[in-house]
Amino acid sequence: MRIVLAPEGTRGDVHPLLALGVRLREAGHAVRLCASPDFEADARARGLEFRPVGGSIRAYLGAEAGAIHAGPLALVRASWRYMRDNVTAWFFALSEVAPEADLLVGAGVQLAAPSVAEWLRIPYRYVAYCPGIVPSAEHAPIFLARQPGTPRANRIAWRATAAAVRAGPGRLVDRHRRRLGLRPIADVARHLFGARPLLAVDRELAEAPADAPWPLDQVPCLHPFAPEPLPAKLEGFLDAGPPPVYVGFGSMPDPRPGETTRRVLDAVRARGLRAVIDRGWAGLGEGPLGDDVFVTEPVSHAALFRRVAAVVHHGGAGTTATAARAGAPQLVVPHVLDQFYWAARTRALGLGPPPVPRRELTAERLAEALAELVENEILAERAAELGERLRRRAQEEIDLDALLVAPARGAQGTPRRLDAVPGTFPDGV
Repeated sequence: MRIVLAPEGTRGDVHPLLALGVRLREAGHAVRLCASPDFEADARARGLEFRPVGGSIRAYLGAEAGAIHAGPLALVRASWRYMRDNVTAWFFALSEVAPEADLLVGAGVQLAAPSVAEWLRIPYRYVAYCPGIVPSAEHAPIFLARQPGTPRANRIAWRATAAAVRAGPGRLVDRHRRRLGLRPIADVARHLFGARPLLAVDRELAEAPADAPWPLDQVPCLHPFAPEPLPAKLEGFLDAGPPPVYVGFGSMPDPRPGETTRRVLDAVRARGLRAVIDRGWAGLGEGPLGDDVFVTEPVSHAALFRRVAAVVHHGGAGTTATAARAGAPQLVVPHVLDQFYWAARTRALGLGPPPVPRRELTAERLAEALAELVENEILAERAAELGERLRRRAQEEIDLDALLVAPARGAQGTPRRLDAVPGTFPDGV
């Protein structure tokens, strides 16, 4: 089978599909990843064919770092600009690379994928990484920091969100659907998620909402948990003293990385701790450090998190799951979107102290949270126990056949059984 994977977003949106692509390739399928050019090296390092789609999400986030830290309204405006600037490129690129595909898989905010699949009359499947993106009375829309609200307030917020998305991104999509001879969409979320989306979340961390408006197939988190070798210098730092705390904010940018780095260092040293700081897309680790701090580029979280005392992170779905699988207590510093959902979940599961939103992060608040994070034995016991259960879950094989049984778009909604046979993409396509 020839499969096109089309995630749109940051590392948290793309890397799970990279892992899925490897599994599909090992099962004998021809896999092509279509994503931001930022991820070409990652795809090729895993032996996957790559086609760039749209612009650099990393460059865009860097340019919009101030807006991302300014609050929900500024974030919505920045997100709108990104979709407006890239949706045409997404439609054109996928229309060119997908005609020979047997299946198109979308993730993140890849708005073009379901329409292109419908136009080409090929099956489409969406992969979600967070139950919080599914409309439900159980939680508020993910751009709201307060998670969860009351059921009534949540329902009102979701209706307002649906109207706003229909008036914004929905109009962008419909403009291109008209060019393809397709009818306008009434519900943007329903269109993006497709007939039966996959929810790639460990059930011990979060279940699909009971009142989900459409059926979902829940599978374990796609991030691999098999450890990869760590750099020799990092290994040396880990061996040179007690387990450090990890601090990293993934793909989140920072308009003042030097200032954030100083806050982290002040908090860590106030508690007499060692630290591994992940430079990330924020560019943390600027300025003088010391022997008690190690700054690293991206490394295997599956390997590193088993060796740290605790994990301080932004609340991405993959980082949350990997820290939980490692049995590490965690403090979430949510910046945007589903990170607030995962901050609420880690607190509800007893895996860490109350989250500290990024806009409220100070050296004093971080130091207080670190004290509870590394000294509270109950947190450590809960995290370790959940980690054991999650590691057993991570060993389960994902039923790839469930992914391949996708609805045939445009055929009266009747699912079409796809034979899982090996295939290759024609040269030049």
